[in-house]
Amino acid sequence: MHGLEPIRKACAAFGNPQNHLKIIHVAGTNGKGSTVNYIRAVLCALGYRVGTFTSPHLTAHFDRIRINDVWIEEDVFNAYLEKNLKVIEELDLGMFEIDTLIAFEWFAECKVDYAIIETGLGGRLDNTNIIEQPLLSLITTIGFDHMAILGDRLTQIAFEKAGIIKHGSHCIHGYLTPSCTKVIHARARAVQAACHGIHAYRNTGMNQMEYRGCIYEVSGAQYQKANACLALEAIRFLGFDIKDERVKKAVRECTWKGRFEKISEHPDIILDGAHNEEGIRALCASVSNLKRPLVCVFSALKDKPGRTMSGLLEEAVDQLIVTSFENERADSIDHLVSEHALIIDDWHEAIEKAEQNAENGTVLITGSLYFISTVRQYLTD
Repeated sequence: MHGLEPIRKACAAFGNPQNHLKIIHVAGTNGKGSTVNYIRAVLCALGYRVGTFTSPHLTAHFDRIRINDVWIEEDVFNAYLEKNLKVIEELDLGMFEIDTLIAFEWFAECKVDYAIIETGLGGRLDNTNIIEQPLLSLITTIGFDHMAILGDRLTQIAFEKAGIIKHGSHCIHGYLTPSCTKVIHARARAVQAACHGIHAYRNTGMNQMEYRGCIYEVSGAQYQKANACLALEAIRFLGFDIKDERVKKAVRECTWKGRFEKISEHPDIILDGAHNEEGIRALCASVSNLKRPLVCVFSALKDKPGRTMSGLLEEAVDQLIVTSFENERADSIDHLVSEHALIIDDWHEAIEKAEQNAENGTVLITGSLYFISTVRQYLTD
């Protein structure tokens, strides 16, 4: 891991733009992008100018860096790149470090009211973690992911995520296990930060929930309800009335591409970047109301428990097709296939077969976000 010193020096060379921003810093195993998007949608609906930095990209590299959900333009990105080139080369910055630097610079120059910054990996040693005084730190979920770097116990992973909590700041976390909650709160106490979790929500319908005495409609998968609750709690902390009709409308209309996203019908085709075991379990809990037959196309990266993930999918769908895609980090089919899965090497053919077998039911395409990005571009172009 490169460490934080290079990005810290790079930002210092340009006046530490991150220190001129009101930042909401978001870490967690799953749900970061969706939570960021809910907060962005609500703040925009309330009339604020909001910068967001998320990763990985889904459509194009530039969609990682946005203001009011509009990507940074390529010529603007390249102008920052050219301006920063000497420092980038001197410090040997990687692509994520470059993106982080440019996001901070652009948001500061455009004078956004809020900047919502998602960690790339972990928290404590993540390149975004040079933020000294975040307005708010959020931790979405704690699950097994990037274990070679973050550790192979949930409490170790929680410790890494908790590294974004800064001295005297405020942290809100999502629904965590008692052991992970204990780690998060211990970190908060150590740095004299306030910390609390979100309230329980009550299901009032497939796409509806009650949170803090108010009914909200939430589109997409069931797992989005937890993300929406964390976003609402963040909005409440910022001093806004979460019962405001503009807030409810923003939550109702908010969608996040590649997360339980329906891109066509007859059969319905749904894309979901459930890229680890926790994500797959959450996805499986959301498929009961999909049209049948339900055929799933799955591929994942090498550092995930692929066979466990495919086994979970196999129990939840009518047919599982395991495939592969071109990426140096993509896992082999042999490591992904479960007992009764159909193997189709070429993902184009896998999707074609799934569409045939689903008839007028549903094709669910899931796994690596890199896989989903590739498939989405192919199916929506």
